Amino acid sequence: MIALLQGTVVEKSPDESIIDVGGVGYRVFTSLLTLEKIPDIGKTCRLLIHTQVREDAFHLYGFSSTEEKNLFKYLNNVNGIGPKLALAVLSSMTPQALIAAIISENVPTLVGIPGIGKKMAQRIVMELRDRLAALPPAQASENAHPSAPPKDTFTPTTRQALLSALLNLGYKRGEAERAIQTLPPEALEDISLGIRSALKVLSK
Repeated sequence: MIALLQGTVVEKSPDESIIDVGGVGYRVFTSLLTLEKIPDIGKTCRLLIHTQVREDAFHLYGFSSTEEKNLFKYLNNVNGIGPKLALAVLSSMTPQALIAAIISENVPTLVGIPGIGKKMAQRIVMELRDRLAALPPAQASENAHPSAPPKDTFTPTTRQALLSALLNLGYKRGEAERAIQTLPPEALEDISLGIRSALKVLSK
């Protein structure tokens, strides 16, 4: 399977781009987010690739970041969402905003995406909410420093899962831990409830 392509941009359009690698042109489908990061024709481009092989087709989907690629795979596995609709979702908002919308069960935001109705938005939340909440945190900032763990009644497992989710959404460790510290114990009975509660604190 092809996992990465690095070559010269030959064609570039909203639906697809063609990358010349060693004299072979590869057609790659991308989101608008990745398209914006593909350089002009004639310049070198590097894309992470998800390869989808079927009996009648061999398609390459390109991404500018690992986060976007992973989200594509998650969306593509949701019942009723194929690769084309998954790219449409990723074209409508950043990975961070999409993760936040799913974890916080923000169905109206998802319904605003072309091709996503209320039932599909609810299905996305139901199938991906807990999986995204359990993702490991994004790579910490070089300037980040470990903080002393706040004192409260939450279990280490619950705290770590919630902290990881908030870090993955782009919040700094310090502000995430302070938000968690303000939450009542009942907010941590369910990890999704805890995340929604923490996001409300962080949005103030």
